[in-house]
Amino acid sequence: MNSTQALNAIGSCLALAMERGLGKNGLVFPVECKEAEDDTFQNSCQNLQQIFAQMNESYRFAEALANGELKTEVSRSNIFAMPLKALQASLRHLTWQTNQVADGDLSQQVDFLGEFSLSFNRMIKSLRDKKSLEQRLKTITDVLGEGVYLVDTEGRLIFANPEAERLLGYSFQEMTGEMVLHVIHKQYADGTFFPPEGTQLGTAIRTGQAYNSDDCVFACKSGRLMPVSLACRPVITGGKLEGTVIAFHDITEQKKYQESLQTINALLEKQASTDTLTGIYNRLKFSKLLAMEISRARRYQSSMAIIMFDIDKFKEINDAYGHQAGDSVLIDMARVVNANVRTTDIFARWGGEEFMVIAPSCTLDQGVQFAEMLRFRVAQTTFSVPRKVTASFGVSVFRSNDTELSLTNRADNALYRAKGNGRNRVEAEDAEAFYHQAGASRPPTS
Repeated sequence: MNSTQALNAIGSCLALAMERGLGKNGLVFPVECKEAEDDTFQNSCQNLQQIFAQMNESYRFAEALANGELKTEVSRSNIFAMPLKALQASLRHLTWQTNQVADGDLSQQVDFLGEFSLSFNRMIKSLRDKKSLEQRLKTITDVLGEGVYLVDTEGRLIFANPEAERLLGYSFQEMTGEMVLHVIHKQYADGTFFPPEGTQLGTAIRTGQAYNSDDCVFACKSGRLMPVSLACRPVITGGKLEGTVIAFHDITEQKKYQESLQTINALLEKQASTDTLTGIYNRLKFSKLLAMEISRARRYQSSMAIIMFDIDKFKEINDAYGHQAGDSVLIDMARVVNANVRTTDIFARWGGEEFMVIAPSCTLDQGVQFAEMLRFRVAQTTFSVPRKVTASFGVSVFRSNDTELSLTNRADNALYRAKGNGRNRVEAEDAEAFYHQAGASRPPTS
C-alpha cells in the first residue's frame, strides 16, 4: 500500500468518526503498517496508530470521568489525557472537600475550578451563615421558658428544644420524624378523642396559617394531659411553605388559679344572692329577678302574680321560745314553701319573717289559688316549736304600668288585710273582687 492509499483510508476513517462519533469500538486504524511501501512510511503509520490508540484511551477516560468514575487509570505516556488527569485530580480533591463539608467542616474553599469555585465558595459561605443562624436560634430556644417544636408541612418533627423535651417527657430522638399531633395532641381536656377531621392546630400546620390557643392540652409521655398555651407560625421561604414553629408552655397552675377564682366568684355570688339563714334568695337578688320578670311580662304581655306572706304571731314565738327557735321556724317555713313552688317560680326571703314568691304566667285567680295551696301546706306542717304555725298571704298581679314598688306595695296591702281579717288566710289586691273567707276554697284543715 502506497502513501496515497494509506492517507485516503485514514482520511475516510476520521471523516466517519467526525460524522458518527467514535462508537463502541473507537477509532480503528485502517492501515496495516507492515504493508507500507518503505520503512519511513511504515514508521509514520506506527506513530499514527499509537496516536489513534491514545485518542481512544483519552476518549474512554473522559467518558469514565463524566460518569463519576474518578479512580479510572490512564497511561502516563498518553499526551492527550494530561489535561483530563489534571481534571481527575481536581475532581478527586473536590470530592474529598465535599465529604469534609458533609461532616460539618465549613472551612473548605475551592480555587482551581474557575466559575465553579466561585459557586462552591458562595455555597460554603451560605452554609456558614445558616449554621451560625441555627446556632443562634438553638441558643435562644435552649434558654426559652417555652417548649419549641419545628415540624414539616406534614407535621413531622424536625426540631425540639430542651424545654419541649422536659415538658412532655419525649426526647428529640424518640420523636424525630413522628407526626407530632398523632402523639401529643389527640384529646380534649376531658380525655375524649378528637374527631377524624382533626383540630384547628392540625389545619394551621397543613395550610400554613397562624394559630393561637389558651385552651389546648398536650399528652405527656407519662400519660398526663397538660393544659398548654400555644402559638404556631408558618415558616415560609421564597413564598413556599417549609414548615411550622409551635411554641407552647404549661398553664396548669394558671388553670388551677382560674378554677379557684371561678369557685370563689361563684361562692361570693351565692353569698351575695342567698339568705344566710334559710338558703333561699335574699331581697337583693329577688329585686333583680323581679325587675327582669316585669320586663319579660311587659315585653310578651304575659301575666305574672306576686305572693307576699309572713308568719303569723312570729314575735310571740320568739318571746316564748327564744330567737334560736324562731330561726328554726324560719328555716322550716322556707323548706316547706320551697318544696311546693314550681321550678319556674322565684322564692325569696323579703326580710324578718316576710317572704316573697314570683309566679310567672299566673293570673290573679291562679295566684290566689297558688297562695291558698301554700297556706294550707304551712298550716299542715309540724314545726320545731310546740305550737301551730300559720302564715298570712297577700297576692297582686302585674299591670302594664307597674313598677317593682307599685306591684309589691299592692301585695303588701293585701297581706295587711289578711292580717287584719284574722290571719291564716289569703287576700287579693282587689278585696271586693278577690276576697276569700278563711277556708272558703281551700282543702279542710285539721
